[in-house]
Amino acid sequence: MKILIIEDEIPAQRYLKKTVQTLLPEAEFLFPIQSVEEGLEFFKEENTKIDLIFSDIQLTDGESFDIFKEVEIDVPIIFVTAYNQYALKAFEVNSIDYILKPFDEENIQNAIDKFQTRKSAPVSKELISSISDTIQNQKEVYRKRIWVNLPINLSVLKVDEINCFYSKNKVVHVLSNSDLNATLDLSLDKLEDQLDPKDFFRVNRQFIVQINAVKSIEPYYNGKWVLRIKGFEQEEIIIPKEKVSKFKQWVVKTD
Repeated sequence: MKILIIEDEIPAQRYLKKTVQTLLPEAEFLFPIQSVEEGLEFFKEENTKIDLIFSDIQLTDGESFDIFKEVEIDVPIIFVTAYNQYALKAFEVNSIDYILKPFDEENIQNAIDKFQTRKSAPVSKELISSISDTIQNQKEVYRKRIWVNLPINLSVLKVDEINCFYSKNKVVHVLSNSDLNATLDLSLDKLEDQLDPKDFFRVNRQFIVQINAVKSIEPYYNGKWVLRIKGFEQEEIIIPKEKVSKFKQWVVKTD
């Protein structure tokens, strides 16, 4: 069985390959694809037979949907995604297999079991376009306001007034563009699902930043970068090496 992984985050790519290799010792892996550009080149020029594709949706230079809309692929695809529960309905309604990030061995095993049992059918261009459009139209489900905890009461903030969410000592804080620093009763993982990814980016385990708060980035070491945001310039927010390209693309990407 020949397997292709489309994933631009190196740690995720390695973990997925290692786990699948454990579950399917007979599997052969093709050289991984990390961008839409690489994917288009591969499928237009490569004639290698592939039995299964694991594909992340968000890539450095766009979405993997952009690959599958352009080329006809006669191969089952298991999508890897961090999209929220509303967007996932598009996969479920159309019986498209997916693994929700952050994934683990059990999730991968379940996806492989479905593939082997059902012998999943290839996904057509039309279906890819339909799912892509559905996900792109999810703006209305993203959070617009949020309750925050102040010393003597609760207050409502508009999310577009928030520069960042950050975790400190197991408490999630909110920093607004008016320098209000409050706390809230949601985890960063849950917030990440509820915020529009066009406006907010999960930089690392501690920080989710708003695009208009980005002030500058500078090299750090080992491929990492330091992010500075408005109102929090003294804080060194570390962008991991595997997220740097995606972060840069996110900042300049237009709707």
